[in-house]
Amino acid sequence: MIIMDRNTSPISPLSEEAMMEVISNTKINEYPSAEIDRFKQLYADHYNISPDTIEVANGSDEWIQKAVMTLGENGVMTVAPDFVMYKEYAEQIDAKFTTVPCNADYRFDFDAVVERIDEEKPSLFLISMPHNPTGQLFTYEALEKLSAAMQRAGGYLIIDEAYAEFGPDFDKPQGEHVLIIRTLSKMYGVAGLRVGIVIAEGEAFRKVTRINHPYPVNSLSLNMASKIFEDRAHLADFIDYQKKSKEMLESAFNKVSDKVNVVESYTNFVFTYGENAVALGRHLMENGYRCRMYNDESLKDVVRYSIIRHEDYDGLNKLITEWSHQHV
Repeated sequence: MIIMDRNTSPISPLSEEAMMEVISNTKINEYPSAEIDRFKQLYADHYNISPDTIEVANGSDEWIQKAVMTLGENGVMTVAPDFVMYKEYAEQIDAKFTTVPCNADYRFDFDAVVERIDEEKPSLFLISMPHNPTGQLFTYEALEKLSAAMQRAGGYLIIDEAYAEFGPDFDKPQGEHVLIIRTLSKMYGVAGLRVGIVIAEGEAFRKVTRINHPYPVNSLSLNMASKIFEDRAHLADFIDYQKKSKEMLESAFNKVSDKVNVVESYTNFVFTYGENAVALGRHLMENGYRCRMYNDESLKDVVRYSIIRHEDYDGLNKLITEWSHQHV
């Protein structure tokens, strides 16, 4: 079975030799103080930001949880659909959780979203950008509207950039009420290491990091992650592989865009919807390509596919063409 339902990388960014080198040089008898500083500096250099504005935790999920715990006491809001864990973490602390639904074509009216913010004044608004699960990219104007509304409400805006590296560089709102959450699980292909990053300043940074553990990520994960950013030439090749796989994925499903609704994606997955989308998804599932289908009523006609190895696209294209000929 070829896995297309996890939104993770189909290959590793590190060779076995590189991983063995990291293992042999990791001091498991010591706390990872130097390892944290080293990774933060490498990451900051890669993105040309200050290491003083970033902190690490055990996956971006933990930062979402910490943000909900520290910033969401007066209500958590997001759009629907969005990352399911926003709701899960709000429910953990019994925070009021509300959503603003999408349109019939899975697009969002941000004027309506702002109106809800002004009415309910939540203390935390979370949104994924690029969007999960649709893959679309929101405009700067849309994000700025959210930022201004949350500032009026005296709250905080979190932009969850889990898939940002798959899309173009984009401007984002500024201010101490805006926090950025990132992960190494998607573009950088190390979901198993559980390394998440928060980027913020001022009071927001202090609030969300004050409940962080003294050593939130283990030495081996940090050293493996640092190894990725040390070899810039190898990293560039790996990123090219990921982006090429995304292009191949889009090309495969664009072949049937006359029969299936395909949302333009800026992530490592493709979001399809409609009655034919489900039929195609079942055909691929029955023939060894495991896709993501949903139990949620609002997503019942949605099927999502994440990137795979380059060599697996021949089989995928063949199956899609076969299905298409049966649905003329």
